[in-house]
Amino acid sequence: MEPRTTPAVPTPRDRPVPDGPVRCAADVLALAERVFRWADTRDWSGPDPYDGLTGPLGRLAGHRVLRQALLQTVKRSPADLRPLLGIRPLRTATATGCAAGACARLSTAPGWRERALRLGRSTAAEQLSGRYAGLWRYEFDVQTRWSYYPASVPNLVATTFCADGCLDAGTLDEEAVRSLAHGLLTHLHNGVFFTYTPGGGVLVHNANLMGAALAARLARTTPLPAGLADRLADAARRAVEVSLKGQRPDGSWPYGSGPRLGWVDGFHTGYVLLRLDQAATLLGLDVRTPLERGVDHYLRRLFDGPLPRYFAGVRTRRDPNNDATAVRMAAWAAEHGFTGTDFARAVLTAVMDRYPALGTAPRTPRANSALWESPRWSAAPLLDALTALHAVLPSGPHPAAPAGQATPAAS
Repeated sequence: MEPRTTPAVPTPRDRPVPDGPVRCAADVLALAERVFRWADTRDWSGPDPYDGLTGPLGRLAGHRVLRQALLQTVKRSPADLRPLLGIRPLRTATATGCAAGACARLSTAPGWRERALRLGRSTAAEQLSGRYAGLWRYEFDVQTRWSYYPASVPNLVATTFCADGCLDAGTLDEEAVRSLAHGLLTHLHNGVFFTYTPGGGVLVHNANLMGAALAARLARTTPLPAGLADRLADAARRAVEVSLKGQRPDGSWPYGSGPRLGWVDGFHTGYVLLRLDQAATLLGLDVRTPLERGVDHYLRRLFDGPLPRYFAGVRTRRDPNNDATAVRMAAWAAEHGFTGTDFARAVLTAVMDRYPALGTAPRTPRANSALWESPRWSAAPLLDALTALHAVLPSGPHPAAPAGQATPAAS
């Protein structure tokens, strides 16, 4: 990739990096071990931001407005309403799939390969049969501002996290891979782009690019009939082109195209950049310019120093998935030369103060602390981020940059 000029507006890589406890890959591996054990002792079960419709009241909420009100009330309440509303802990395939992929990344370290296989097999067992064969679903009904999809219906985000985890762990046989490929094209692609749910007509950029990356991966790295592989690759190329056209002049992507879908947030932007890079690499597409523009926007507008912002350009709001995705993105940016590893370490140090899985959460529970105990929304993405960061950090001690000194452009 061509060397990049320093932007006029300071980005996190240009700011002083605070000192912190994370020095090297061994430190990160110890944190990953802690996260895994915390979640595994709970059998990867716990609260979820979108579990509000799983209790008795959820079955009574028949109207869209009632469903969304109940779901958002449970999600945003300062106090955990789940015990009062009869909402039980959930074990989701999305969490175990994400964790399986994270463990597979550490497969050369003792014990991690066995962990990947166990979680990958558990995730593979949840692959759907029947009408939506080959795909995965959420274990709860979801009502958003733009869509409703029940637990019986697959969605592209769950399918991507589960499929990637199983493929990384090697727990899908050829028949399961073919079923996944057929299901992806038949139910989650509308001929132009990949849809969030079957029959969906709304373009959601992170989901579209997740579908493109998964389709490209299946086409290029798994044993499939030539015709099916070609269809997957063609669908992936068209999907990438659609989302490239949706990039704004400032380098950002809105969440989706349509009324009230124009916001820009950190973790969805991270998904877009990761999946665009993955799909383009597998397909041999040159997306260097839009990728660099996207990274510039991400670093400028979605960080306050090393602390990630939830929405672009506004006051920081802490969220476990957004924080974990920021660490994952900082590792990716260091790997690709967009930032130095000092920035990645600084981001981790800045966000690790609230995770119960790390043992760093305050003893007095903060408001909405259940959100930070979610396997799908907190522990699994944090484990994924830590194992990715482990791969790019030096194995030995690495001192922080002196105060006032900018981090290097590449590690």
